[in-house]
Amino acid sequence: MRLKFEMWPHIPHGKPQNGYMTRFTDGKGRDTESWWSSPPMSIDHVGPEYLQQRHRNCLNARHDAFIKRRYKEEIVKYRME
Repeated sequence: MRLKFEMWPHIPHGKPQNGYMTRFTDGKGRDTESWWSSPPMSIDHVGPEYLQQRHRNCLNARHDAFIKRRYKEEIVKYRME
């Protein structure tokens, strides 16, 4: 299985947008979701422990680098600052 990272607007119960959700799927097919109330444009500055708290299946430097790269690609779709 390949690594996968997705992001989408969090719209609980059809109400207006309330942050964003992300899903990280590791190479073994395990996935975790995390809610971001006000995501920054970049997460390059965060350490591996931050991403491990958000996505428990982010277990190594490869996962960390993948999430950071994909996050940058996804956030520009939703945030224009």
